[in-house]
Amino acid sequence: MTPSTQPPPVTPEGDFTTEFEHKFCSTCGHKIHVKAEICPKCGVRVCPPLGALNKVALLLITFCFGGFGAHKVYQKKYLLGVLYLLFFWTYIPTLVAWIEFIIYACKSEADLQQKYPDVGGAGVVLAIIIPFVMIAVIGILAAIAIPQFASYREKAFNAAAKNDLRSCKTEAEVYYADHFSYPTEVGQLQCGAAKGVALYYVSLGDEEYQLISFHDRGKKAFFNNSSDTEIVEYAKEEMEGQVEQKFGTATLESTFHFLE
Repeated sequence: MTPSTQPPPVTPEGDFTTEFEHKFCSTCGHKIHVKAEICPKCGVRVCPPLGALNKVALLLITFCFGGFGAHKVYQKKYLLGVLYLLFFWTYIPTLVAWIEFIIYACKSEADLQQKYPDVGGAGVVLAIIIPFVMIAVIGILAAIAIPQFASYREKAFNAAAKNDLRSCKTEAEVYYADHFSYPTEVGQLQCGAAKGVALYYVSLGDEEYQLISFHDRGKKAFFNNSSDTEIVEYAKEEMEGQVEQKFGTATLESTFHFLE
């Protein structure tokens, strides 16, 4: 003969109650439904238990710092919080956080507390601190990386101007080997200039020439003549001033210039 089992008690709403659907009144200790706001025994409004989720706090954290995973830290879902933090730069976590913000806004605080029963405390502090720490780290990295990137780009611009000058010198020497004189007229020599590079071939007769080059976003100018194999570096502003003074402002255009 098997022992009889009785069905669980039914609440007035008709739902089966479980141990997880109850809480206790903070004033009288009476056992009440988890969604109850006022204790039916003492009539006092029930305060949320210590560590209970606060909907306003959740919404603010999600809206302001959700892209960094702060709301997941607040919910003590630390692994998800780390994933949001790692991929925040893709903006996907931010989009997901905004969707979650709408979902949270449509739910009652009691529903959110039931879904996330253990939040608050250190989670709130971490949720607020982590984004600011991350922003500070990003700022430090940017302060280091941006000057390095700018320096790298400047070196690349200068290198382009120097390479164009070297190539033009090679073409001038090839012309001399074929004609036993250096180019003296426009059309006898056409050297290539990279984008942003001003390259000058200054004809000083059939036995001598000068070469000058600089990039409009570089800080160095390069000089060479027919009797020297070494390329000399100058400050770009100094060389620009000399070219402008001798040949006019029109020659500062970033292209190849054949000057006589």
